[in-house]
Amino acid sequence: MNKKLIKKMAVESLVCMLLVVTLSFAFKRYQSAVIEASGNETDNVLQNIDELATIKENTNVETLIDDKAEDRAPLFMGKLSLVDEEITEKLHKYILIKKTGNEPITLFLEDLYITKCIRITLSGLDNNRFNSGMVGRVNDDELYVGDPDYEAVTSLQMNADTEEMEEVITKDYGNDFAHEIIIETYYDVEENSYSTEIFIQLDDVYAHLVEEDDNYFYIELKKPKEVYDKVLVVDAGHGGKDGGALSAAKDVYEKNINLDILLKLKELLDKEDIKVYYTRMSDETIFLRPRVDLANSVESDFFISIHCNSSTSRGPNGTQIYYYDKVSNGVKVKDLAIISSEEMDKAISLKKQGIVKKKDDDIFILKKAEVPAIIIEVGYMSNSNDLYYMNNNDNRKNIADGIYNSIMRAYEELMQAD
Repeated sequence: MNKKLIKKMAVESLVCMLLVVTLSFAFKRYQSAVIEASGNETDNVLQNIDELATIKENTNVETLIDDKAEDRAPLFMGKLSLVDEEITEKLHKYILIKKTGNEPITLFLEDLYITKCIRITLSGLDNNRFNSGMVGRVNDDELYVGDPDYEAVTSLQMNADTEEMEEVITKDYGNDFAHEIIIETYYDVEENSYSTEIFIQLDDVYAHLVEEDDNYFYIELKKPKEVYDKVLVVDAGHGGKDGGALSAAKDVYEKNINLDILLKLKELLDKEDIKVYYTRMSDETIFLRPRVDLANSVESDFFISIHCNSSTSRGPNGTQIYYYDKVSNGVKVKDLAIISSEEMDKAISLKKQGIVKKKDDDIFILKKAEVPAIIIEVGYMSNSNDLYYMNNNDNRKNIADGIYNSIMRAYEELMQAD
């Protein structure tokens, strides 16, 4: 190898070594200066730990993490915190809705009683973080928070069709009266705020009394009879996919006549001090079971079902009242049928066909009703004269008047004073 090249490499190596030694010495001098300025290195670390502990004791950690953490926190941490005891001490069964944010929140409650469901709309929210953890239920001091929980229970029941025993799985929710909670939140462009809809499937039909304070909405649940002196269920037969009887020309459905009579009757009943539940107020499909279940659940004073009759022959005509010959809630159902027949005869010009006693197992809603129930067969769709009469708007008002008068008279004559 060239001697000049070897000499050059040796010089460069020596220079690098001197540079490393110089930098190392400078770093140690700097480190010593830092330690001298702050005291012993170990003591300094311990001092920092003590300072962090002091900060932790005096600071809300949730606030440090997120100043909106309270909005996402559970409704309760295992206890009823921040509730107004003056309100809760008088309640036995109620729903708690936690308020969030600093803006005023409004609550609107819609009773979807035919499905045993309520829809709660919260408006004016400043965020979209509302969740099921902010919905609590209290039933005789038992608290439930968040999505309802249940236990699957298997039992043997008789199949009505096959008359054989079969396994049936049911859901046991314990004392939680909520069986399902669905929450939907959307942004309201016009109001520049969020709105949340809370759908709660309940175990029964209730009357709802709402109170509020700065922290919660309180929705008390009571049986309708505990709140209202008079409770009535009115049913417009058929609806939706079930058209009912059809005119000979196939252009008029019974379901539409029934509904229009009910809506005209509603205008009259709205003026009275009666809590009225309607099985439907639009053209929707409602099966028979929910109709009669509604009447039984609210312990209705009377259950009035509006229908139109039909026959394979065009001859039969006139108004009939169907009933079961039994006593319900101290009322002879036959007496209710008689009153209805008499009042309908006064109000409309269709032929009076009187009351018709139906046999057991003949008509589902009459059989299953645990309250005084009748079916008003206004007229025959199969008879041209009856159909012409029922298809007239003014005549439908008269029909509604007849049903209204029969209801008011029944309350006066048949309901026993407490």
